[in-house]
Amino acid sequence: MILALRIILTLGHLLSFSALSVSGADVSSTAVASTSARSVTTCGAHPTGASKAPAGAVVVDLTNSTTGAVSSLSAALASLPSDSSCQTIFIMPGTYVEQVTVDRPGQTVIIGYTTEEPGRGYSGNQVTVSYSRGLSVSPLPVGHSDSETAVISTASSNIAFYNIDFINTENLNGTIANYVTLAGSTYGNHIGFYGCSLVGWQDTLLTGSTNGYQYYESCYIEGAIDFIWGYSAAYFKGCTIAAKRKSSCITAHSRKDDSGVGVYVFDQCLVTAAAGYASALKSGVYLGRPYSAYAKVVYKNSYLDSIVQPIGWKNWSATDPRIDHVTFAEFNNTGPGNWQNNAAARRSFGHATLLTSDNYPLSSVMDSTSWIDSTYSDSINVPAGLPASRISTRSSTNPTDSSSSTTSIVGLSEANSTVPADGDYIVSKSPIKDKTVYSSFTAVIAAIQGISSKQVVTVFIYPGVYQEQIVFNRSGTTIFRGYSEDPSNYAQNQVILQNSHGVDTQADQSNSDSATLYSRAKYLQLYNINLSNIFGQTHNYASLGFASGNNGYTSFYGCQITGNQDTFDLNTGTSVFAYNTLVQGSIDFIWGAGSAYFLNSTLVPNTDGGSIAAMKRASSTEPAGLVFDQCTITSVQTVSAGSIYLGRPYNNYSRVAYINTYLDKSIAAAGWSVWSKTDPRTSGILFGEYHNHGPGATTSKRAAFSQQLSDADAAQFQLAYFFANQGTSWIDMTYVKTAPFSAGSIQPPNT
Repeated sequence: MILALRIILTLGHLLSFSALSVSGADVSSTAVASTSARSVTTCGAHPTGASKAPAGAVVVDLTNSTTGAVSSLSAALASLPSDSSCQTIFIMPGTYVEQVTVDRPGQTVIIGYTTEEPGRGYSGNQVTVSYSRGLSVSPLPVGHSDSETAVISTASSNIAFYNIDFINTENLNGTIANYVTLAGSTYGNHIGFYGCSLVGWQDTLLTGSTNGYQYYESCYIEGAIDFIWGYSAAYFKGCTIAAKRKSSCITAHSRKDDSGVGVYVFDQCLVTAAAGYASALKSGVYLGRPYSAYAKVVYKNSYLDSIVQPIGWKNWSATDPRIDHVTFAEFNNTGPGNWQNNAAARRSFGHATLLTSDNYPLSSVMDSTSWIDSTYSDSINVPAGLPASRISTRSSTNPTDSSSSTTSIVGLSEANSTVPADGDYIVSKSPIKDKTVYSSFTAVIAAIQGISSKQVVTVFIYPGVYQEQIVFNRSGTTIFRGYSEDPSNYAQNQVILQNSHGVDTQADQSNSDSATLYSRAKYLQLYNINLSNIFGQTHNYASLGFASGNNGYTSFYGCQITGNQDTFDLNTGTSVFAYNTLVQGSIDFIWGAGSAYFLNSTLVPNTDGGSIAAMKRASSTEPAGLVFDQCTITSVQTVSAGSIYLGRPYNNYSRVAYINTYLDKSIAAAGWSVWSKTDPRTSGILFGEYHNHGPGATTSKRAAFSQQLSDADAAQFQLAYFFANQGTSWIDMTYVKTAPFSAGSIQPPNT
C-alpha cells in the first residue's frame, strides 16, 4: 500500500535501513523520553530546553547509548503514527548521514540538542544532518528535479525544526558548474526553522509551495547561486545570509502573477560572505534576480555588508530579463551595501524601490502568525561581526563509518587564531605530528602556486621569525593567517616576516625591490602578521616592509608593517584596506599612486622632519588616494614636537584625507609640506582634514594649500565612495569592529 507517511531514506554505506511500514506501527515499542531524563514541553509549544528530550518525544541517538532510542531521524519519523496528533522528535548530538522527508498528517516538531536556549541561535548546535547528493541541470535530466538532492524535505504542513544543521556536502566549493545541491526542500504550509543552518552551493534552500507560508528565525543560510529560491511566502527574521560566489544572486523568487502569495522578506538579517570567501567576492553579490516576472523580495532593517553589488539587483539574464512586474524593495537597511551608500547605482537598475515606511510587517506577509514560535522574535538584533559559523570537514562521528567524511558547522574562532582549520596549508618552524608542514613562506608559496585561481587558499603560520624576502604572485584569493592568542591586539602578534634590504633611491632601481613582502597577487588577505624591514636609516635608501603591484587587492587585519623610508608602497592601480594595523617609518613612509584606506590604524613616525604620506595620481579624475579614518598618529619618543608633516605632494594631483584622527604633538603647525621649496607641486592637490583631534590638530596655522573638509567635501572619502570603482567586496568586513565614518555623523571636537 502507499503509506501516508513517506520516508525517503538514502544512506549509502554509512547506515543501512530498509523502508519502514508505518501502517500498524507499534508506537508503544518506540523509544520515547524517559521520565528520568525529560523536560516538560507541550507538543507544539516552544521547547523549554534542548539538552534533554521533552516528555513523550521519540529519541534519536547515533551512539545507541540511550535506552530504546532509534539511530536515525528517518527511523524516528517512520515510528510516528499517521494521524493528526502532534508528535515530537528529539535528536542527541552527532552527525547523521541521511536524506529525510517529513510527511505526516499531524504537527511534527523536531528538536536538535543544543547548548543554547532552543531556537535562540545556531552557534550551540550539536546535531548535523548531512548528505552528499547533487544533480547536473545543464540540462536537467528528464524525470528528475532539484528537490531530489535535498538533505531535508517537507511534504506536509505544520512542521517545526529547532537547532539542527542541514548540510549538503556535495560540491560545497562549487567545483562542478551547473550542479544543484539542496540542503532544504520545503513544501507544505506553516513550516518553521528556528536556530538552524542550511548549507549548500547552488539552490541551497527551495521554498517550493506556491501557496505555502514559511518562517526562518535566527538561522544561518549559506550558498552561492540563487541559494534561496522558489515560490512561497517566506519570512527570514534575524538570520545570517552567507554568500560564497561573486557575481551571483542570493535569491531567485517566482510568482505566477500579481495575486500570488509568494514573497521573501529579510528582516533584521545580516547579509555577508561565508567564512573564507570575503575577499573572493570582488564583483559583489546581488540581493536577488527574478525567477519569474512577478518576483517579490524585500530587505528591511538588515545589515548589508560590503559584498553587496552597488546596483543591488539583477535581471534574470540579458536576453530574458523578467523584470516587467517585479517587486524588489529595501527599507531601513544599514551597512556599506545598503541603498543610501549606493544610491546612484541602485537607481540605475530602474526596477527596485527604496521604501519610506515598512510595508511588509510579519502580520501582512503571513496568512496568520499563531503557528509561529515568537518566543524570541521581539528581542532579536541584527547578527553582527563574524558569521558565527564556518564549514570544515572532519571525520564522521559514526564509528561504523571508515571511509567517508562529513561536514559540520563549527565556530570560526576555532580557525582564526591558534589552530589551523582543516584544509589550511601550515607553516611551522617545527614538525607537527600527522600534518604536512612547510618550514618557510617560500616553501608554502611554491606549494600553492599551481592551485586553481577559483579556489581560496588559506595559509596558517605558527609563531616564529621568518627571515625571508618574498615576491608573491597568485591570481586567486590567498589568506595568510598568523598565530595569535589575541587577534584584536597586533602588539601580541607572534609571526614576523623579516628582511634587511635597502634600495638606493638615487639609482635606477625600483624601491619595491627592497620590500619584505612584495605582493603582485590579485587578492591577498593578511591577519596578525608583522612585516619588518630592519635595513636601517641610511640616507636616500628605501627600506620597505610592504609593496603592492599588478593591480592587486590587499587587506590587512591586526598587522604591523615597519621599515624606514617608503615603508608602505602602493603602485599604480593597486587597492589596499588596512584595519587595526600599525605602520612605522621615517620619510614618505606611506606613498605611491594606488588607493589605500586605513581604518582604526596607528601611524608611527620614527625620525624628525619627515612626511607620513607622499601620494601621486595620474590625473585629477583618477580615483587613487589615501584615507586615514579614525586613526592614531603617535611618534616614537625621540621625535621632536612639530617636526612631522601629514603629507607632501608627489605630484600636482596628490589626494590625501585624515578623518576623525588623533594627531599627536609631533605634527607641525602647518600640517602639510610642499614637495620642495623649488618644486612645490601644490597646484591641483587635495590635502584635507575632517574633525581631527589631539594636540597636532590645531588648524589656525595650516598650510594654505590644505583644507578643512565640509560634510559634502568629506563624502568622497567614505569607504563605499572611495572604492566606488573597485567595490568593497574584497574587504573582509566581518573582522572590522569599527564602523567607517559617515560624513555629517561626526561631532566636531571641542576646541
